[in-house]
Amino acid sequence: MAEQLIDLPPRGLALLHACQPQAREQIEALSDIVVASRIRRPALNILCSGDFGWDPQFVAGLVRKYSQGGRIAHVLFYLTNGPASRHWKEQNPDGFGSRIAPETFRRKILDDAPFRRSFQDLAARLAPLLVQIGRAGGQAGVVPQLEDNQSNRSFAAMVELVKKSLPPGTAARLGRNPCVGCWPGNEGRVPDDCFLEEHHHAASTDFTVEGGVVSNDGCTYAYPGEKPDFLPWLPLADLIGVQRHTGDMGSIFLLWNAGYQGLGHVSEPPDRRRYVVPTQTERKILIDFLRQN
Repeated sequence: MAEQLIDLPPRGLALLHACQPQAREQIEALSDIVVASRIRRPALNILCSGDFGWDPQFVAGLVRKYSQGGRIAHVLFYLTNGPASRHWKEQNPDGFGSRIAPETFRRKILDDAPFRRSFQDLAARLAPLLVQIGRAGGQAGVVPQLEDNQSNRSFAAMVELVKKSLPPGTAARLGRNPCVGCWPGNEGRVPDDCFLEEHHHAASTDFTVEGGVVSNDGCTYAYPGEKPDFLPWLPLADLIGVQRHTGDMGSIFLLWNAGYQGLGHVSEPPDRRRYVVPTQTERKILIDFLRQN
């Protein structure tokens, strides 16, 4: 049964860690908030590298939740984890490619046949979810690497491997989330058949991301009266204009919170983090934020 939905551009809460077992209660609460906002085009993003585990049945449940009552789900999948690779010498999540240096990853994705096949397997396991999203009337995006450390050549290789891994006719847009300057050799050319994802760490609205994705990932927000343990941060109210401008550009906005991802002064392994559940006050604030025109 169709609900009385609010017709706004696609937006939602970042759920990169959705498959982490210890975060299950929190993820259910955050996704309930998005549904309770009654926005017609709810969006979410999920890291599929294995750094936060992988639970396709749970992801399928999120897709159903975001598709109920006439909603049009916008789901973004990241296959690998660029930030983890940049900290490969430290204790970090054990996802695909997360424990090797960016230079090694670039070389292997170009020349190492077993590594390339493993990457294709990573992409191929998304196929049932992409079919589900399409049948429900939603839209899916696949980004080869979150905050990528790729050269233009190695990124092109990843795109081709993804295309070969998915069944013909699979409805999914491909995108790039470059992190130029984050590691030596990182490049940022976005192929013509890919959208751009930009991580925006300011209240300014001078960005020009058309038909892509914008997130404050990397710069958390603060509720009124709160001082986050994570730096940098902005008052949540400062991101209202960013969300609005993102929609005006025909792009998806994803609101990211370091605390919900278990991040603070010290970075713990995912299974040892504390995944706090939003309070009733935070729930109301987030619903109001998502409903902002």
